[in-house]
Amino acid sequence: MAGVDQILDTNTYGGRTPDATYPTRSSSSDSAEDALKNRHGRPPGPTIQIDTDMLELAGNMTLRELVGQMTQIQIGMLLDGRGRLDLTKVQYWIGEWGVGSFLDTPTKLDSVHGANYVDGSVLFPQQIGLAATFNTILAYEAGRITAKDTRAAGIPWVFAPILDVAVHKLWPRVYESFGEGKYATLKGKYAFALSFELTDPHLVSEMGSAIIKGMQGNYKKDRTRVAACMKHFIGYSASHNGQDKSSAWIPDNYLMDYFVPSFQAAVDAGVATAMETYIDVNGQPVVSSHFYLTELLRHRLGFQGMLVTDWQELDRLYTEHRTAPSLKDAAFQCLKQTSVDMVMVPESESFSVNAMALVQERKLDKQRLVESVAKILQLKKDLGLFEQPLSDPKLLPSVGSQQDIEAARNAARESITVLKNDKSVLPLVRSMKTNGRIVVTGPAANSIRALSGGWSIKWQGASDDSWYQGRGETILEGLKKEFGASTILHKPTVDFDGNPDGDANSKDFLKAIKGADTVILCLGEKPYAEIVGNIDSLDLPFGQLDLIRKVKAQIQGTSTRVVLVLVEGRPRGLQETAGMVDAIVMAYLPGPWGGHPVAEVLSGTVNPSGRLPMTYPSGPSDMTTNYYRSGVDPYNPLFPFGAGLSYSKVEYRDLTLGNPTLHIRRCGVSQKNEQECDEADDVELESKNDVTVEGSQSKPTSIVADVTVQNTGNRAVKETVFWYITQDYRSDVMPEAFLLKGFDKVSLAPGQTKKVQFTVTRAALAYHSRSLRKKIEAGSFTLTVNAMRPEVQSVKFTVV
Repeated sequence: MAGVDQILDTNTYGGRTPDATYPTRSSSSDSAEDALKNRHGRPPGPTIQIDTDMLELAGNMTLRELVGQMTQIQIGMLLDGRGRLDLTKVQYWIGEWGVGSFLDTPTKLDSVHGANYVDGSVLFPQQIGLAATFNTILAYEAGRITAKDTRAAGIPWVFAPILDVAVHKLWPRVYESFGEGKYATLKGKYAFALSFELTDPHLVSEMGSAIIKGMQGNYKKDRTRVAACMKHFIGYSASHNGQDKSSAWIPDNYLMDYFVPSFQAAVDAGVATAMETYIDVNGQPVVSSHFYLTELLRHRLGFQGMLVTDWQELDRLYTEHRTAPSLKDAAFQCLKQTSVDMVMVPESESFSVNAMALVQERKLDKQRLVESVAKILQLKKDLGLFEQPLSDPKLLPSVGSQQDIEAARNAARESITVLKNDKSVLPLVRSMKTNGRIVVTGPAANSIRALSGGWSIKWQGASDDSWYQGRGETILEGLKKEFGASTILHKPTVDFDGNPDGDANSKDFLKAIKGADTVILCLGEKPYAEIVGNIDSLDLPFGQLDLIRKVKAQIQGTSTRVVLVLVEGRPRGLQETAGMVDAIVMAYLPGPWGGHPVAEVLSGTVNPSGRLPMTYPSGPSDMTTNYYRSGVDPYNPLFPFGAGLSYSKVEYRDLTLGNPTLHIRRCGVSQKNEQECDEADDVELESKNDVTVEGSQSKPTSIVADVTVQNTGNRAVKETVFWYITQDYRSDVMPEAFLLKGFDKVSLAPGQTKKVQFTVTRAALAYHSRSLRKKIEAGSFTLTVNAMRPEVQSVKFTVV
């Protein structure tokens, strides 16, 4: 096993003084609409620059001061046994070691679905639910409010958003992701590889970019905004066994096409910081990887912001990954081989001690530390900490405002997804005249903590509803508001583990549902976060599934309807019970204010518009099957990506192309200059007759497609139009069955008709070959609207 002296000549990150200036977005408006408009143009790029005074300050620091700035410690190291500040510990960590940052309660940075550790703040749906809205404006607003409330507590930096794409459905962090939607198109030139330009970002890219813009705004001047942190770079969600922190096996071309784009989108949106991931990818721990953290992150993606490790990740090189025989060797591997700037230690002085020793022993150049500390100091300056390091009391009155609560409710309303609605049993009649009783049961029926999930007040979620201090509404409370308290009968049955719920009597419940108009079963998962949420089977616990079976047997031959509401962070297995209920409503984890919106969807007050941002598997064999699979992989999920029903019928017709052919010039030897190559999207064009096509007005290099959508129902509806592109044949890497390239959410009044447009560009057709060349192969393609949905339409076009 290699020690410090055996690792030879690995370049420090870049070997450059970080003094570059980057382009910034100028905008006179701070509205969500203005911040997100022109999304199909060139993104603004990073907004980080290192000022001369910060370079001088870092350069004049002592070695101890430098390692202190690079050290992050959890706040508990400053507290006594009663949770009070211990001044002796403060003197040790700050006075002696000069620690530069602290994390964890009470100043937690992980504001992952609202300022989840700030008392009174409004929590939004978890990211998987926010993704189901397919509404970037809602994501922007969630980011803006999260930033404002976090700043009110004096915290200027958050560890959000998560940009990992959900791959394995067992993974306990699925709910923290924006789903499995993939692909963005990339561009640019470096000496050793192609890099990227975002043109038509997919779901994770669009939602991630929107929430980053909401969080950051003009954070260098606006003190209601924070620095965002894209995480976890990279491949974290692709653990081969679905368990948290397990190894990921990802072919490099798949990494480039499916995992990199959401992070590229974040870089192009100007994200200030990044966090590397816990895991190893293809056997190489990311935290010590020159390829992943320098070549890929810094050079290819162009990220120049501040990079922090995840919790105790440096130590794991020694304790778990076993690539270093000591903590000192672990520090050397990380600092010598990567571009990490800050180390979340988080409970010892080991990094500081070892980093100092490595410089003193001349095994590491002091300049390596100066480069990182310059970025750390610049971030602090940009956030105004040199001017005013304390919280702003003026922000406190806005925390938990009614306006913010309504924003959270609106996000929940648009996230809730009706997956099944046999014989249009939904919406339920609000004023039932006969047999109007609704019986409600299940562990999620009367629980705010269940609606919120993990990372809510506490890491593993609140222990009970009392932690919310009345801030929120359960599904049961929402149902009583919608249907009247006298109509609703609540009967506890089982808990989240499927065991009897306290003194609940199953016979009493089964007797109560006789003659009921509707039985609403609120099932799902109890709160969890990270490794605590590891499970071996996707199926809901036996007791929950058996409750469905018992209800079905009890109402056999009656007119009683059964509605299943799923409150869960990942798609839990239903076995054969999916066929035993009349309707299935996916609530995800809608947050503490999500209970009433669920009831509004059931009653019809809200016309549901949520769509599945992930594939809902039908069994254990397809837990890693995603919609963008290759054509040889079977795809028979319980519900496909994009599934979701409304109470209005929307008809699609007249999918047309402005022209049937898209022309591309070959990038390379035929171009006269670099600009001309860039205009050709920096891709390699391959065909049997590989010739140069000169660009001209008569040979279009993009195709405009449009489709007509009409609301033929009697309710207003918000309809998501999905655009997919499939290459019909590809000679080297098999083409995907479908690949999401864009989406539009349109509002339609009853009877209203709208035309929705989508532009197919050359860059939207590129992919990475096995050699990691980004290229386009000429031939036939299919543009599909609403693939995997009943309204599917498609049309062919040709690339020459």
